[in-house]
Amino acid sequence: MAITALPLDCWLKERLKNWVQLSGHQGTIVPASNHSLWKKQPQGSHTEAKAYSQIMLDPALKGVTPNFIREIQHRNEVFIEIQDLLAEFPDPSTRAIMDIKIGSRTFLESEVANKHKRVDLYKKMIELAPNEPTDQERQDEAITKLRYMQFRERKSSSATLGFRIEAAQLPGVPIQKNFKQIRTRLQVRRALRHFCGTDKVCKQLAKRLRHIRDSVEASSFFACHEIVGSSVLLIHDGGTNPTSNKEVKVGAWLIDFAKCHRIEGGGKLTHRRPWDLGNHEDGYLIGLDNLMELLEGNEEEEEGNDENNNNNEERINLKFNEEKEIINGK
Repeated sequence: MAITALPLDCWLKERLKNWVQLSGHQGTIVPASNHSLWKKQPQGSHTEAKAYSQIMLDPALKGVTPNFIREIQHRNEVFIEIQDLLAEFPDPSTRAIMDIKIGSRTFLESEVANKHKRVDLYKKMIELAPNEPTDQERQDEAITKLRYMQFRERKSSSATLGFRIEAAQLPGVPIQKNFKQIRTRLQVRRALRHFCGTDKVCKQLAKRLRHIRDSVEASSFFACHEIVGSSVLLIHDGGTNPTSNKEVKVGAWLIDFAKCHRIEGGGKLTHRRPWDLGNHEDGYLIGLDNLMELLEGNEEEEEGNDENNNNNEERINLKFNEEKEIINGK
């Protein structure tokens, strides 16, 4: 059964009851079968389909991304069909999901030359940081996409840790996306610890991420591709009861390759070197390194790091819901 049978039948209606899309434009990803989904592609773009096709041929990356099934056209639109990772965790009453954007650079090098100024991005900036715009930007009431993306990197943990939390959902709690200003190691560690629930789950996910990190280091695909806007999807079925002795299943996969470009000229990327215009470094492995370390570490260590490096950092009080704090504020 696939969504070529639209309008919705009983099967799809039932699937959509438990369907979760953490990030991206809502409605661009929909269930296609019991074990696959369709992801809408930008008009005329085959970038992500090509990337997944090449990833499937790289033995080092076996099992670290969703399986790619096919690229397909439906009603004059292009989709890719890929493995539905949530199908391995079918019970929403115990399932926790987190989307983490990987990389210290979140914009394409081609966007550096784009001087078009956008009002919507200016409004987003002043919502997060009213004092951020320059006098000229206040006069224009508009900024370039590059300016906004670099602002977001500095405001979040992307610039310092090489990753940032985009969205998360715990069992019985609506999807949360209020992570934009989590940027210190301690804040991120507490958010991850709250998501995992127990040290055991943290260490299980860290072990899986170590395998993914080692796979990326050994990958011929990653060696010659700039990866921007990709995410790590973390899932576990430990529920919200940290005292439970049940065996917890965890998973982590690399997803989202719509901004993936091959480096011409035979160059090799380290994914760890600092970015300079033209070197195409993206900080992908920096993000995986730090994410793994924070899951393996403990809060006391991060408290010390933050006190040493961020004495004047304002503590940010964020919540998954009204009762459960991710970050200790006062």
